[in-house]
Amino acid sequence: MSIRWPNKKVVGLTGNIATGKSTVMRLAAQQGALTLDADKVVHEIMADDPSMQAAIAVAFGPEVRRADGSIDRAALAAIVFGDPEALRDLENMMHPAVRQEIYRRVDASDAAIVFIEAIKLLEGELVTVCDQVWVTRCAPRRQIERLMVCRGMDDQTAAMRVNAQAPQAEKVARADVVIDTDGTMADSVLQFEAAWVGLLARPEPVTPAGGLPPVIDTPPVPEPPPAVPEVLVRRARPSDIPAILLLIHRATEGAVRLKRADMLMALSERSYLIGQVGTEISTVLGWNTDSTTSACIDQVFVHPLPAAALTLPAVLAEVERSASELICEVVMVFLPYEMPAEVRQVLGTAGYEPRDKESLRRAWQKGVEDMQPEGTYIMAKVLRDIRIA
Repeated sequence: MSIRWPNKKVVGLTGNIATGKSTVMRLAAQQGALTLDADKVVHEIMADDPSMQAAIAVAFGPEVRRADGSIDRAALAAIVFGDPEALRDLENMMHPAVRQEIYRRVDASDAAIVFIEAIKLLEGELVTVCDQVWVTRCAPRRQIERLMVCRGMDDQTAAMRVNAQAPQAEKVARADVVIDTDGTMADSVLQFEAAWVGLLARPEPVTPAGGLPPVIDTPPVPEPPPAVPEVLVRRARPSDIPAILLLIHRATEGAVRLKRADMLMALSERSYLIGQVGTEISTVLGWNTDSTTSACIDQVFVHPLPAAALTLPAVLAEVERSASELICEVVMVFLPYEMPAEVRQVLGTAGYEPRDKESLRRAWQKGVEDMQPEGTYIMAKVLRDIRIA
């Protein structure tokens, strides 16, 4: 049974293009399995999720968005498929959202068997929730024939699509079950049925010779307390830009719009720290020092807000540690007046207090004059009571 879903068995299905994955998914659905196609989930998110649509348009340009808000996948493909870095950025943006939607659908389903089809199953995190990995394969010539018949490609185009993918052997080497679709449909069905029986089979308990062992009453073992999620704090990298843009868009409900080039420039001008649990980024702080006296945080983005209590304190602590190493005396946070109460509460708990500019030391006031954005107020935490000469 799946670690994430103890009452379900989850199969991850992958394989190269035109190797028969759709056939396996159809057979699984006929047996009552919940079947989820990660590629279709991507298309649905691009068509129906305004937040993701806006983030993609910000990252890749308004020309990828239609008048109704949906993503023009052909226009987007023209940008990313010729640019490996742009494709990686898009995948970093989409994959967390796709995982969450797949998890939501599995959570909501009563099906005991789940099949998840994903072309990049083995490269991502979806494989970690699968009990078994099934891989379809066939001869390259069969792939080309299917692309010509089913998708109307000419021979040359079909061959290019087949040859552009990694060798099938790489996926086969990591498979628990391999279904060879080179033969007839009947052959494929027989292989599926055998694999299905193996999926349903449960190991029989072993009874030792001499009969059943005596029953020993043991006291119940108390359940351990739930593990505290581990927070990772690190410096932002250019590869984080898509995730940062999406978080900023969601945290500000679209009020702050940055393009990829803007964010890349910002990374060169100030330090950005990220707070995340697992692969999900929920806090981004942008900060800088005006001199050797003040560290100033002028960008605070948290989403979802409940994460403020978990990741924001850890990121603040890292800013304070770095500021202390730079011999700063104070950390000042410039907060928009509309900053949610959850963020203000975390700052207060961490020792930050609202301050007027006039109440600050003269040296600190210079940092306010140089770095405070319009429409913000100050919360400050003193790191050193005595000015260091």
